[in-house]
Amino acid sequence: MRKILLLLLFIPLLSFSQEAKEIDKQDHLILPKKIVIQDNVERMIIDYTQSEELGLFKMLAPVGWTEPIIEAQFEIRGIVLKGVLGLEFKEGLKTIESGNGFVIPKHTRVRIFNAGQVELILIEVLRPAYNKEFVKKFSSF
Repeated sequence: MRKILLLLLFIPLLSFSQEAKEIDKQDHLILPKKIVIQDNVERMIIDYTQSEELGLFKMLAPVGWTEPIIEAQFEIRGIVLKGVLGLEFKEGLKTIESGNGFVIPKHTRVRIFNAGQVELILIEVLRPAYNKEFVKKFSSF
C-alpha cells in the first residue's frame, strides 16, 4: 500500500518533468505539425505555431488551389516564397509574386488562391493564431 501511495505521488512529478522538456527553450527547436486540408484540391500546411497569440505556417498549394471566400478575425501577413498568390476582394483582384510580402487585415473578406502555373509556397503569420471559430465562410462578397 505504501509503495502504491509513493508511486501515485511521483507520477504527477514525472509527467510534469516531461512537459517541461517539451517546452524547454534551450533546444530552440520547433517540431511542426503537418496538416492536409481538402479545399477544391488538397494542400498542405506545416504548422509551427507555439501559442495562441501568434500563428506561424508554411503553406504548399498546388496549381488550381483556392479557398472559399472567408473573413478572419485575425490578421494574416506573409511572404510568397514560390509561385503567385492571388487575393480576391470585393474591390478587385491582387496578385503577389514570389519574393514579395502581403497583409490581409482582420475582418477583411477575401478569397485566397494559387494564381500561378506552379506550386504556391508561402509563409503566413497570423495574429492571433488560427482558430476555426475565428473564420467565417461566405458564398459571395
